[in-house]
Amino acid sequence: MKPSFFIALTTHNPLSRLDPLLDALQAYETLPGDKDFYFFIDWEHRADVDDFREVINSNFSELAANYIVASEEYIGFSLTWAHKPLLAEVIKEKIYTFYIYAENDMIFSRENFDYWFKYKDSLKQLNLEPGFCRYEIFNDEKIPFDNYKEWQLNKPTPDVWGTRPFVASSYITPGNEDSFVAFVSLGNPYAGLMILDQEDAEVYIKSASADPTLSYPKTAHRNWPIADRSSMGLAFEGLSPDQEHRRVVPLIFKGGVATLADCGLVLHRDTKYSQALSETNSSMLTVNSMFRL
Repeated sequence: MKPSFFIALTTHNPLSRLDPLLDALQAYETLPGDKDFYFFIDWEHRADVDDFREVINSNFSELAANYIVASEEYIGFSLTWAHKPLLAEVIKEKIYTFYIYAENDMIFSRENFDYWFKYKDSLKQLNLEPGFCRYEIFNDEKIPFDNYKEWQLNKPTPDVWGTRPFVASSYITPGNEDSFVAFVSLGNPYAGLMILDQEDAEVYIKSASADPTLSYPKTAHRNWPIADRSSMGLAFEGLSPDQEHRRVVPLIFKGGVATLADCGLVLHRDTKYSQALSETNSSMLTVNSMFRL
């Protein structure tokens, strides 16, 4: 049976920064099966809906797109939660196979999906889930700006959250057919997106992580703001005493260096975070220099 996707995208000021969104849609179009897109537009830019629709139609004439103006209560970063009532409704009705919510400048590829789908069940046996490390391309290098540290595997990496350390634990999972050395938990599990199958989606909509207020304590010392908490998924649900979150990313050896597999990397179609890091770092960490064994 052909899979189907619910894909919700926050599109604040929809006519601004169109190129990243169009690149994101191009990537989503490579996913297998049917895809329904839901663009959530902020109230302040409701007058731009027709022009926005015209841009999308001119680039993707066959796209199954829905344009939803969020009500006035979803002001500013609260817009990232405007999709939740509809998401809960379609999950309860079991309308789709998979459910995605993402920022509109995150590039989620077929390679990303295939990795997530292949390992979601085996990792679930370990109370883990396939995660992603965001990166930006800056000076032709992949910069892991959310996890900009030299991580010591299975040992405390100091000063990750203020003075608080984090242990980047490694896990071996059954069914590893891709030469991954291990799966590794990074200090920051934020990916700018979440993807859920039906089973996990039903758990999610009943959890504290699906509530804009109750989700805050879940992030503990990370103090994720409201926009970041909108894509938590089940990362902070049902943790064992030794876990800080459930998301892990695939580690490989490449050219004698421990690095992340491409399938576990998601591109943030911008350079603003890397640019800021470059102003205080003379040499930049990349995905190929972020681990110490």
